[in-house]
Amino acid sequence: MMKSYNFPSAYEITNQELSRVADGLLNGMKIRVNNNEYILGDLALREGYSPHKNINSGPKDEEYQLLMQAGLLLASSQAKGTLNVTVGFPFSTYMLYRDGVRNLLGDKQLVVYDAGTFSEGGFTTKEISIANIDVIPEIIGCITAIREGATRETGNFFMVSLGFGTCEAVVSTPSGILNRSAVSMNGIRYAVKLFEHELAKKYYLDLKTEHQLDVLFQQGRITINRLRHDVADLRKKVLRMYYNDVISPRLRKAFTDDDFGKCNQMYIAGGGAYYQDLIDCFKEEFGDILTISVYPEPDKCASHGYCINSKLMAKTKAENLDTIDPDAFLKNSSQSAVGLDVGNANTCISVCEYND
Repeated sequence: MMKSYNFPSAYEITNQELSRVADGLLNGMKIRVNNNEYILGDLALREGYSPHKNINSGPKDEEYQLLMQAGLLLASSQAKGTLNVTVGFPFSTYMLYRDGVRNLLGDKQLVVYDAGTFSEGGFTTKEISIANIDVIPEIIGCITAIREGATRETGNFFMVSLGFGTCEAVVSTPSGILNRSAVSMNGIRYAVKLFEHELAKKYYLDLKTEHQLDVLFQQGRITINRLRHDVADLRKKVLRMYYNDVISPRLRKAFTDDDFGKCNQMYIAGGGAYYQDLIDCFKEEFGDILTISVYPEPDKCASHGYCINSKLMAKTKAENLDTIDPDAFLKNSSQSAVGLDVGNANTCISVCEYND
């Protein structure tokens, strides 16, 4: 059984002593890295003064290391034994970061966190053992979730991942992806920037951070001087601008008539898939020739695929590959499969563990 958890990829350095301000680890993450203390996720949004996030960070960035440790800590709290971990990056950068992530993770991680935010404990160190590590493109994770997960898609299809920092698309066939169709472009952040520019024409935004603006964008409303303003129409406008200026031209260039002759399905995943106004743009352009399907809980799609990949990876490391299935191997070896998606907007962790 797979379980998934996510938290905003927001963080802030702090010197606050926070005692019993959350109901558990997920909503009360406070971690010490390089002698600095950070609050993360929902705790950063509630208790922070200026929570922020780093866009498209890599394994050398402290921000990535911080979110990676937080994700592993959360995963280890829900799993038992040694972890098999898969992480991902955009198609254009995963080769660049692959070795760096493997070196960063190693065979164990020591995470120093403050349990006092949700219990009577204080700072403690958690040792997390790692059996195997894999690094794959984010969009391959999405495809894996659709082909190997509950959907069990067996044919050709278009895959679109609407991330915050990057939007990617590719043609998927049962034998693999068509590399010449792979395309990367600006993500939802492009629309949020347009949103900010238009809001600033009418309102004083009080030096709001990018993450705070993204939250307002999701909500479709903003409170200024104790007055609530509905900005859903503005959000719809900038999402359509984003689609027409960025997404549509790149897809027209990447996908050929031959691709449309072979595919009759398009799957959409990523946090941007929650915006119905954006999905409507896809349906207007492709609805006459394709069936448009949004992955359930689309922000967790890549993480689900990573977790499935970790389970399959564990099998390849076992002996007697033809006779040992992944579930049996993980159960007998007290290992768990983890998919860790360190996203620009949210960090998602999916866990399969079989040693109950």
